[in-house]
Amino acid sequence: TERLVKHFFPDISFSAVLGQREGVPVKPDPSIVNEILMLANAAKEDALYVGDSDVDMQTAKNAEVRVCGVLWGFRTREVLAGYQPDYLTENPQEILDMMM
Repeated sequence: TERLVKHFFPDISFSAVLGQREGVPVKPDPSIVNEILMLANAAKEDALYVGDSDVDMQTAKNAEVRVCGVLWGFRTREVLAGYQPDYLTENPQEILDMMM
């Protein structure tokens, strides 16, 4: 994950880049989201979880953070909408507006 982030987002300094690892429950458990929020010293109400799967929607709901389902990924609009995300988007640029 860290190599991919460095390759695709070389100019962005992330507070944390975490993925699945031994000893940490997997999604949809909110543990990783909560860990990233702690490392970033960020409040849940300031977070936006962006994902393309049903598991991502469940993870964000379990972590009690806002969630945006992206429609260029793993699941269809119908599947993601069924989880009642705060946002659905077909346009990555719209995500910036969601953070305002």
